[in-house]
Amino acid sequence: MSGQKPESVPDWTNTIVLFSTPLLAIIFVPYHWLVNGGFTIFEWSCFAFFMVATGTGITAGYHRLWSHKAYDANVLVRLWYAYWGACATQNSILKWSADHRRHHKYVDHLQKDPYSAKKGFWWAHMGWILERPFDDQVELDNVKDLEKDWVVIWQEKLYVPLVLFSNIVVPIALGFIYQQVTGSGSLFGVLVLAGLLRFVLNHHFTFFINSACHFFGNQPYSIKDTSRDNFFLALFTYGEGYHNYHHTFQADYRNGIRWYHFDPTKWITKALSYIGFTWNLKKIPECQIEKQKLINKMNIAKENLYTRLDVSENQTVSQKIEQRYKDFTATLNEWMEAENKFSRFCKDKRSALEKEPYMARLKSIRKTLEVQKEQLQKLFQAPDIDTLLAY
Repeated sequence: MSGQKPESVPDWTNTIVLFSTPLLAIIFVPYHWLVNGGFTIFEWSCFAFFMVATGTGITAGYHRLWSHKAYDANVLVRLWYAYWGACATQNSILKWSADHRRHHKYVDHLQKDPYSAKKGFWWAHMGWILERPFDDQVELDNVKDLEKDWVVIWQEKLYVPLVLFSNIVVPIALGFIYQQVTGSGSLFGVLVLAGLLRFVLNHHFTFFINSACHFFGNQPYSIKDTSRDNFFLALFTYGEGYHNYHHTFQADYRNGIRWYHFDPTKWITKALSYIGFTWNLKKIPECQIEKQKLINKMNIAKENLYTRLDVSENQTVSQKIEQRYKDFTATLNEWMEAENKFSRFCKDKRSALEKEPYMARLKSIRKTLEVQKEQLQKLFQAPDIDTLLAY
């Protein structure tokens, strides 16, 4: 034996919790239903409220507010998300954000990405949580900025009491109060639904972002990593399913950028900004998004061409393709720069006459871009090397 210490060991606490709670839910939800003749509307309402509150505590709070600093929020919003994030029981803000920032920085790296999809679906879903560092030290060097937020530190110090209070004490108290006031329901009805069943569903819905959203869906923005957009998963994760967009533009407070994209986290954050509870909502300019989509589309087409034809063996053809692609990307950058200049110019009220030179330049660049795009598409769709040489 080498005598070297292992990098990680089983985390028995997480293992017991994550395997026992689904089993308990399978037993006690039907048992309670049979013994008490079902669940009351109040109990189902508590379940729905707890689902949304804990879910958005993670998506709007842990994820977009703290991990990515995609917007700012006042103390009431931060306390709300800190409380319900603890209730979600996915670790403290500091530790969750530290892992998530490493995931983005080293996405798909087999060692440095905590939940790398390259290590398989199971690992990305929950396998990584079932282990802990051998020395039990959690690296927090990448979240020093969050330590300046007293709400984050408050939650870190009281994390375990908050977990127990929000998951056990509050549901039992709600059941007791409802029973005393109405004479119906049961003491443990809210605990079984809003505590236990919600606990299990909330965990796995979040886990699916790390697993399923790196295996199933499309990649309209980037093929540099395994992240994918998945509309179906967005329905269960408050908008987090647009994962390819998020990995490409992680600073954006939105994940679903179109009006028809299901992204309740975005809507809540925007709504709170109208009453001054959130501000500085970061948003990627539309021209930058379109540029990235176009580059990604061309990259895929070029990659398919190189796979389909043995282009790399013909230096003349390779140089022609790369030069055309270089010209295309240069024009794209020129277009984006012109769009940004025009946007800055139009911040102040300008007359149509003042805007005319900018509009003319943008029109000219777009026309050039369309021509280059068509030429590239013809190249990428060429059936053979001889056709490529003819272009």
